[in-house]
Amino acid sequence: MTSAHRRTPGLAFVAAIVGFLCTTVAPASAGGPDFPAKDALYHTYAEMVAEIQAVEAARPDIVDVFSIGQSHRGRDIWAAKVSDNVATDEDEPEVLFDAVHHADEHLTLEQALYLFNTLVDDYGVAPKVTRLVDSREIWIVFMLNPDGAEFDLGGDPYRDWRKNRQPHPTSTHKGTDLNRNYDYRWGCCGGSSGNPASETYRGWEPFSAPETRAFADFVNSRVIDGQQQIRTHITLHANGELILWPWGYTRRNLAGEMTTADRDAFVRMARSMAETNGYGIMQSGDWYITDGDQIDWMYGRHRIFSFTLELYPGLGSGPGSHYPPDEKIARQTKRNRAALLHLIDLADCPYRASGTQAANCGLLYDDLELDRGWTRDPDGDDTATGGAWKRGNPSPTSSHGPKQLGTAASGANAFITGLRAGTTANAHDLDGRTSVASREIALPADPASYGPLTFRWYLAHSAGSSSEDAFEVHVVDVGTSTTTTVFERLGQAADVDATWRSASVSLSPYAGQTIRLLFVAVDGGPNNLLEAGFDDIRIERPG
Repeated sequence: MTSAHRRTPGLAFVAAIVGFLCTTVAPASAGGPDFPAKDALYHTYAEMVAEIQAVEAARPDIVDVFSIGQSHRGRDIWAAKVSDNVATDEDEPEVLFDAVHHADEHLTLEQALYLFNTLVDDYGVAPKVTRLVDSREIWIVFMLNPDGAEFDLGGDPYRDWRKNRQPHPTSTHKGTDLNRNYDYRWGCCGGSSGNPASETYRGWEPFSAPETRAFADFVNSRVIDGQQQIRTHITLHANGELILWPWGYTRRNLAGEMTTADRDAFVRMARSMAETNGYGIMQSGDWYITDGDQIDWMYGRHRIFSFTLELYPGLGSGPGSHYPPDEKIARQTKRNRAALLHLIDLADCPYRASGTQAANCGLLYDDLELDRGWTRDPDGDDTATGGAWKRGNPSPTSSHGPKQLGTAASGANAFITGLRAGTTANAHDLDGRTSVASREIALPADPASYGPLTFRWYLAHSAGSSSEDAFEVHVVDVGTSTTTTVFERLGQAADVDATWRSASVSLSPYAGQTIRLLFVAVDGGPNNLLEAGFDDIRIERPG
């Protein structure tokens, strides 16, 4: 972190740089249409490029401007990183904003530029902004759909154009709705169109649009050592004055991989942002169904707490509501200042919004809805001939009661010994030994700085079981390869049904070590039905 801060240079200096850069931007951004005189305060693509490059030139210590890729017509999709030590990829929480998915939503660019300038102008002046820039890495993608936005300006005065400008391979119609082109639940649920003439045409395949591919490539690039660094995200749209969270593809609150903990955090985050700007809040699908949209992809693929902010004007504003007069820009973008800063603040632990940070924001929180670096049979000594650990959505089995539960402890996925049910209860049960190890976890030297290991588990078996059967959890010291059993439940000569149970284990004896967690299930006896599962693994914050 920096210890001293400089004020942003005067507006006259920045204006001079803007004037220079307006004559030097790339040819793809020059010579395009302009906003009508009545809306001259809106930024064209060229004016946007000039402004963000001018700010970078004035504050290279906290601003880095770069392109995440190119549009169909070769325009750069410009982005900026704002952070202290901006040239260094620091181990800090990350937050992402983007604008102009839809070509006719020009106010979204103005909101992105407002946020950008707020972070730069108030750095070293406003304590909260300074703290956030010093402790976060903030990414802003200013205009995801530059081709469409420029084309929209060629009408009288606008074309009411929504999509990008990419031709269809077998149709005369142009353009894909970028916010229906992501590969999560693409085309699943009546929330997009397969007709190239439609305003909500989803493309001929997921990520068929170069703009969405560029965005996805950038987000994917922020997965480092198996961990997504971006924790919170807002995509700016217009209009409706709404804050929306996933899912868009369904009206069910806890569909698919959505856990109760995440749902509660989404609602609380939206509510706290709405308290600052007066917007309404709802699950996206409750407004209307969309599929293949961005916030579902961000959460479904990366577990990023992702929101759509539908800007001014409100619902029922009538024709032309995508084009509010430019005298509304200043007031309506400033209106969202506190909400945007609040989302940046929550990037360290979104669960702070719901008061569950102790359980969910410790050294490890893995609800197993994504692959976060588990390795099956890490030591090469498993003997299972069937029913090895597998992460996924299980099918139920029953024999004198439930033996494999058909639900995870939360969400949709857990580690289970054989996910399928089969024609008989023991068709895919465990036979032999199976193990799976977590990624490496560096425990701090002070044991008071972290809480216990907690997890959900079950071990179910028929009456033919014995103490040769087991569910075990081990701590492996990566440095010495020493393995210590910290939890064990043995089989017994009784019929035991599956039910999710909770366990808590102190990791204080391993302070200062880099460890892996090793989960083992063993069916060591003959002709025995045995199933096991585990889910929701946490190393909590200290209580």
